[in-house]
Amino acid sequence: MLSLRVTQYTPGGAMAPHHHEEPSLIVVVGGVYSERIQASETEHGAGRMLFYPAYATHSQRFGAAGARKIVFTPQASSLEYLQNHGISLDTARYLHSPAIPQLASRVLAERRNQDEFAPLALEGILMELVAAFARGERDGRVAAPPPWVRAARDLIRDALDQNASLEGIAAKVGRHPVHLAKEFRRHFGTSIGAYRRHLRVQQAATMLLRQNVDLTEVALACGFASHSHLCRSFKAAYGVTPSQFRTQRL
Repeated sequence: MLSLRVTQYTPGGAMAPHHHEEPSLIVVVGGVYSERIQASETEHGAGRMLFYPAYATHSQRFGAAGARKIVFTPQASSLEYLQNHGISLDTARYLHSPAIPQLASRVLAERRNQDEFAPLALEGILMELVAAFARGERDGRVAAPPPWVRAARDLIRDALDQNASLEGIAAKVGRHPVHLAKEFRRHFGTSIGAYRRHLRVQQAATMLLRQNVDLTEVALACGFASHSHLCRSFKAAYGVTPSQFRTQRL
């Protein structure tokens, strides 16, 4: 039976550089985090699936909502299957595919089930995840974002207080807006607009941890049109209002 666990990570937390003695596959089912591994840094959110080689040193920083992951160690037969499909087991890889969230939801449902059929059902779903990862490699969905896509992401991060248009960002990285929109979603699993909103909500969550900051001040500082606009976006992201978030954490 495949080794499986579901792990919750603390909001705003970090993990120091470390490694694991066995390779693992991970599905992110909630939150966002950035990771440094094998001399590169990437950001991962819900729906992303990653392969970690054995002994690959990595460190992680978690966003204001923390993160939740399904972590499992593939069987030897699964690792052989990946190798047979041209996937190097010495390289950290990741993909975002529509199939991944659906399979992850089935894993979580079977874990809640806990009847005599659940172990076999779980093993089957995890095998499907291995196959989905191999298929993603074949279809070219595992490659790291090219420099111009990362540059577009950095432009959004660095000018979060500005409402740069898709056309403006595309012009700065030398790509057509349609191409940028398509490749950004392919590599980061979200649209540019949703990514900007996520960063602004995350910024608001950080500001809310300061006791004396007014909610309207937070909204305007983070680029929201009004207090109510912040509340709608914040609750959609975290499931609670900004006031409730602050009360829970202060």
